Amino acid sequence: MIAVFKTNVSTDSELNVISPLLNSHFKEIKWNIDLWDADKILRVDSPKDWTKEITELFNSIGLRCINLEIFHSDPF
Repeated sequence: MIAVFKTNVSTDSELNVISPLLNSHFKEIKWNIDLWDADKILRVDSPKDWTKEITELFNSIGLRCINLEIFHSDPF
């Protein structure tokens, strides 16, 4: 599944904070954040729906993360 989130990650510093957290908490996901997009889109590719956990992780460090859409696809 691919989940799309709107975030408020706008700087490399914020990206440097969230990156190791995403990588350590969710080892089986592939993700990226488009800092050039107006909505600072986070895309997550995972065999499991981690929407709630990812949103809570962002909130726990003072960042915003709102789920926009989930696409179901074949596992990667």
